[in-house]
Amino acid sequence: MPLGIVAWDLLWNIGFVASIVAFGVAWGALRLYRIGSNGVFGRSGAIAVAVVTIATLVLAFVSGYAVALVAPFSKAAGTSIPESLVDGRFWGIVVQAMTTGPALISLLLAAAFGALGCFTLLRSAFRVTRPGAASGQVAAPSAPHQPGDPGVPPVPPAPRRLMQDDDDPNG
Repeated sequence: MPLGIVAWDLLWNIGFVASIVAFGVAWGALRLYRIGSNGVFGRSGAIAVAVVTIATLVLAFVSGYAVALVAPFSKAAGTSIPESLVDGRFWGIVVQAMTTGPALISLLLAAAFGALGCFTLLRSAFRVTRPGAASGQVAAPSAPHQPGDPGVPPVPPAPRRLMQDDDDPNG
């Protein structure tokens, strides 16, 4: 998250809509989740990656406005930048700046381009979690466990593997 926010802020202050950051954040979250889970990736992993990506983009957008406004606010208020960052008036100005006219349009464009930037990656993450995703076919239902047969434990679902670097995402 911090790297994504810093990257967004740098690109935003140069004047770019930083949708490429959304792809980078989703890709990084996917890779880190995969490393942490030893390659086991399920529905909860796909949801975690989506939540991290969305939260990072929201925080990055707010941060972008805060970075742009903190120096002028600090100068006008006669306070240091760290003092300005903990001032409630400053955050009121940031929220007001983000939710008016052109800024609101920028927010919506950033959200749309951010979604486009990570859509394909998140879609593939959710597809991996479907039954039969590895083979391309839906798994046949297994025989139901009979409650009166204590000697036959239910079969646990097989863990799903996220794409490896050498896997072709298009085929």
